[in-house]
Amino acid sequence: LKDEVHKQTGVPASYQRLVAKQKKMEDDSLVLGPSIIDESSNEEHVGIGLETRTKILLLHSPRYAQDKGGIETLTNLNKEIDKIDEGRRSREMEDKVVQELIIQICCKIDCVETNGSDALRKMRKQTIQKAEKVAQKSAEANKRGVDP
Repeated sequence: LKDEVHKQTGVPASYQRLVAKQKKMEDDSLVLGPSIIDESSNEEHVGIGLETRTKILLLHSPRYAQDKGGIETLTNLNKEIDKIDEGRRSREMEDKVVQELIIQICCKIDCVETNGSDALRKMRKQTIQKAEKVAQKSAEANKRGVDP
Protein backbone atom coordinates (compact mmCIF):
# COMPACT_ATOMS: atom_id res chain seq x y z
CA LEU A 1 0.00 0.00 0.00
CA LYS A 2 2.79 2.41 0.88
CA ASP A 3 4.46 1.78 -2.47
CA GLU A 4 1.22 2.64 -4.27
CA VAL A 5 0.82 5.80 -2.18
CA HIS A 6 4.43 6.70 -3.09
CA LYS A 7 3.64 6.33 -6.81
CA GLN A 8 0.53 8.51 -6.50
CA THR A 9 1.85 11.24 -4.18
CA GLY A 10 5.63 11.16 -4.43
CA VAL A 11 5.96 10.82 -0.64
CA PRO A 12 8.49 8.03 0.05
CA ALA A 13 7.22 5.13 2.17
CA SER A 14 9.60 5.90 5.03
CA TYR A 15 7.95 9.33 5.47
CA GLN A 16 4.34 8.12 5.33
CA ARG A 17 2.00 7.79 8.29
CA LEU A 18 -1.20 6.08 7.21
CA VAL A 19 -4.27 6.15 9.46
CA ALA A 20 -7.57 4.35 8.90
CA LYS A 21 -10.42 3.83 11.35
CA GLN A 22 -8.33 5.56 14.03
CA LYS A 23 -5.61 2.92 13.67
CA LYS A 24 -2.08 3.83 12.67
CA MET A 25 -0.83 1.42 10.01
CA GLU A 26 2.82 1.17 11.01
CA ASP A 27 3.40 -2.48 10.26
CA ASP A 28 3.79 -3.15 6.53
CA SER A 29 3.01 -6.83 7.06
CA LEU A 30 -0.59 -6.14 8.08
CA VAL A 31 -3.40 -7.29 5.81
CA LEU A 32 -5.85 -4.52 4.94
CA GLY A 33 -8.94 -6.71 5.29
CA PRO A 34 -9.84 -9.16 8.05
CA SER A 35 -7.27 -11.53 9.57
CA ILE A 36 -6.51 -14.59 7.45
CA ILE A 37 -4.73 -17.88 8.06
CA ASP A 38 -2.38 -19.16 5.38
CA GLU A 39 -3.27 -22.84 5.11
CA SER A 40 0.02 -23.87 3.52
CA SER A 41 2.22 -22.49 6.30
CA ASN A 42 -0.44 -22.30 9.01
CA GLU A 43 0.55 -18.67 9.71
CA GLU A 44 -1.93 -16.02 10.74
CA HIS A 45 -1.74 -12.70 8.91
CA VAL A 46 -3.26 -10.04 11.12
CA GLY A 47 -5.75 -7.79 9.38
CA ILE A 48 -6.80 -4.32 10.39
CA GLY A 49 -10.35 -4.79 9.15
CA LEU A 50 -10.52 -2.27 6.34
CA GLU A 51 -13.49 -2.66 4.07
CA THR A 52 -13.96 -1.55 0.50
CA ARG A 53 -14.11 2.25 0.09
CA THR A 54 -12.60 2.90 3.55
CA LYS A 55 -10.81 6.24 3.65
CA ILE A 56 -7.14 6.25 4.52
CA LEU A 57 -5.50 9.42 5.79
CA LEU A 58 -1.93 10.18 4.74
CA LEU A 59 0.12 12.18 7.21
CA HIS A 60 3.70 13.24 6.59
CA SER A 61 6.19 12.36 9.25
CA PRO A 62 7.74 15.38 10.97
CA ARG A 63 11.04 14.73 9.13
CA TYR A 64 9.39 15.07 5.72
CA ALA A 65 9.31 18.89 5.79
CA GLN A 66 12.97 18.96 6.77
CA ASP A 67 14.03 16.46 4.08
CA LYS A 68 11.68 17.57 1.29
CA GLY A 69 14.35 19.57 -0.58
CA GLY A 70 16.73 16.62 -0.60
CA ILE A 71 13.98 14.22 -1.66
CA GLU A 72 13.02 16.44 -4.61
CA THR A 73 16.67 16.84 -5.64
CA LEU A 74 17.28 13.09 -5.55
CA THR A 75 14.06 12.42 -7.46
CA ASN A 76 15.18 14.81 -10.21
CA LEU A 77 18.64 13.26 -10.30
CA ASN A 78 17.07 9.80 -10.64
CA LYS A 79 15.14 11.08 -13.66
CA GLU A 80 18.38 12.44 -15.16
CA ILE A 81 20.05 9.06 -14.65
CA ASP A 82 17.12 7.38 -16.43
CA LYS A 83 17.51 9.77 -19.39
CA ILE A 84 21.24 9.08 -19.59
CA ASP A 85 20.61 5.34 -19.44
CA GLU A 86 18.04 5.63 -22.23
CA GLY A 87 20.52 7.62 -24.33
CA ARG A 88 23.17 4.99 -23.67
CA ARG A 89 20.85 2.18 -24.72
CA SER A 90 19.71 3.93 -27.89
CA ARG A 91 23.34 4.77 -28.71
CA GLU A 92 22.50 8.50 -28.92
CA MET A 93 25.28 9.17 -26.40
CA GLU A 94 28.85 8.02 -26.65
CA ASP A 95 30.21 6.07 -23.70
CA LYS A 96 32.64 8.86 -22.77
CA VAL A 97 29.74 11.32 -22.62
CA VAL A 98 27.76 8.92 -20.44
CA GLN A 99 30.71 8.52 -18.07
CA GLU A 100 31.17 12.31 -17.80
CA LEU A 101 27.46 12.95 -17.18
CA ILE A 102 27.35 10.25 -14.49
CA ILE A 103 30.36 11.84 -12.77
CA GLN A 104 28.57 15.20 -12.79
CA ILE A 105 25.43 13.62 -11.33
CA CYS A 106 27.44 11.88 -8.61
CA CYS A 107 28.88 15.29 -7.65
CA LYS A 108 25.34 16.68 -7.42
CA ILE A 109 24.30 13.69 -5.28
CA ASP A 110 27.19 14.37 -2.91
CA CYS A 111 25.89 17.93 -2.46
CA VAL A 112 22.58 16.66 -1.04
CA GLU A 113 22.67 17.16 2.74
CA THR A 114 21.11 14.37 4.79
CA ASN A 115 20.96 16.35 8.05
CA GLY A 116 21.22 13.09 9.99
CA SER A 117 18.19 11.53 8.27
CA ASP A 118 18.59 7.78 7.77
CA ALA A 119 15.82 7.69 5.15
CA LEU A 120 17.44 10.44 3.08
CA ARG A 121 20.85 8.80 3.45
CA LYS A 122 19.35 5.55 2.16
CA MET A 123 17.75 7.33 -0.81
CA ARG A 124 21.05 9.01 -1.61
CA LYS A 125 22.89 5.69 -1.46
CA GLN A 126 20.34 4.07 -3.82
CA THR A 127 20.72 6.96 -6.27
CA ILE A 128 24.52 6.63 -6.25
CA GLN A 129 24.23 2.86 -6.82
CA LYS A 130 21.88 3.45 -9.75
CA ALA A 131 24.31 5.94 -11.30
CA GLU A 132 27.24 3.56 -10.80
CA LYS A 133 25.29 0.75 -12.46
CA VAL A 134 24.67 2.89 -15.57
CA ALA A 135 28.34 3.89 -15.68
CA GLN A 136 29.42 0.26 -15.30
CA LYS A 137 27.14 -0.89 -18.13
CA SER A 138 28.51 1.87 -20.33
CA ALA A 139 32.10 0.91 -19.55
CA GLU A 140 31.39 -2.77 -20.25
CA ALA A 141 29.77 -1.94 -23.59
CA ASN A 142 32.73 0.27 -24.48
CA LYS A 143 35.24 -2.53 -23.72
CA ARG A 144 33.29 -5.06 -25.78
CA GLY A 145 32.54 -2.59 -28.52
CA VAL A 146 29.04 -4.06 -28.69
CA ASP A 147 25.60 -2.47 -28.57
CA PRO A 148 24.01 -2.52 -25.09
